[in-house]
Amino acid sequence: MTEDERIRVAARPHGIVSEACRKCAFFSPCGGIEPEGSLFDCFHHYCCGNKEGCDEVCPYNSNFFSRMAEVGGFRFDRVSTLEQPSVELPRYVPLIHHGYSHRMIDVPVAALDTYQVFRLRNKQYRAIADDGVQLRQNFGLPSTTKIILRGTARDPLLEQYWAFRRRDGVAEKIGSLGVMLVIAPNFSHFLNVPRPDNLFNRMRHLICVTELAKAGVCVVPHLSATQPGDWRFWQSYLRQNKTVFLVAAEFQTGNKNPAEGRRVIEKIAAIQDALKRRLHPIAIGGTQFVRELAARFDTFTLIDSSPFMKAIKRRRINSTEYRKSWRDTFTLNGQGVDEIILENLKGHSAWIEEQQSQARAKADTPDVQSINWHSNAQKMASEV
Repeated sequence: MTEDERIRVAARPHGIVSEACRKCAFFSPCGGIEPEGSLFDCFHHYCCGNKEGCDEVCPYNSNFFSRMAEVGGFRFDRVSTLEQPSVELPRYVPLIHHGYSHRMIDVPVAALDTYQVFRLRNKQYRAIADDGVQLRQNFGLPSTTKIILRGTARDPLLEQYWAFRRRDGVAEKIGSLGVMLVIAPNFSHFLNVPRPDNLFNRMRHLICVTELAKAGVCVVPHLSATQPGDWRFWQSYLRQNKTVFLVAAEFQTGNKNPAEGRRVIEKIAAIQDALKRRLHPIAIGGTQFVRELAARFDTFTLIDSSPFMKAIKRRRINSTEYRKSWRDTFTLNGQGVDEIILENLKGHSAWIEEQQSQARAKADTPDVQSINWHSNAQKMASEV
């Protein structure tokens, strides 16, 4: 285990809030950390002492007050309420990365990467299309396809969105593209940084949510969290915003780990239990957790690009009731991969439905295991 990995493990919640946190000025919006062993507080262990080039949001950083002014501080009670219209989503939505290598993919709903739709060109952050028809044409989709913009991405792309979004009217432009909904940018939450950095990114996320909603877009909040206090915040936020039922979480980075991915699913399910209303998670890159999602939620949506990217590499799906694999194939010179994409999408969707059906059948069986599962969920709901 590397030193960075050891620090991250020590920083994961271990059940007891550090005493130093209770005296911290940021304790109320943060909720404190629950470190392992002798970890004193997030500043003691994670602050670099304002080294040259540090861009973390930290009181010891010379740019701290300007960053605080950038988001208006950490008064989350001032965040605008969110009205989320009723939207029906399928179980699986394919992510389409680009419009070359195929002519037309006729699917009812498709996800596009927000940062493939918007790019910085000639010092202007603008869309690659003037309207919804052109947008679909650029990605090889029919005019009838409903579009989801996936806001999760690497930090440089998120920072670019943040830097130019107001100057170039990005939210308003998204509203003019006729998209079905937008998953708001998921600014990073790290374990091994001073907690104000995470609070800053939470506020940035909520500011983007507000801007998109004001532009008439159906927007989905991304539930980024590293500590129990973050999950308590999201429970409070969803309790106050009673129309919000669509929530997003990504499973492509740290949550790709089986234990961490299951923990996130249980945390969202615990919030659902506490609210006593149904939530509909949108799991980005979370196909491996279809059984866990099916056992805890009546409805959910998976977004991934596996069938599309496998087809680009000329690989076809080979699935059975129990497993899924991909086999190499070939195409002729100049031949598109439309047929392979559609075959992969059909097989991938069928496999997801089969896994969902089996998990639901097991969850509905009143055996000891399911009773224990429900008991654990109730316990987690009381701890959120």
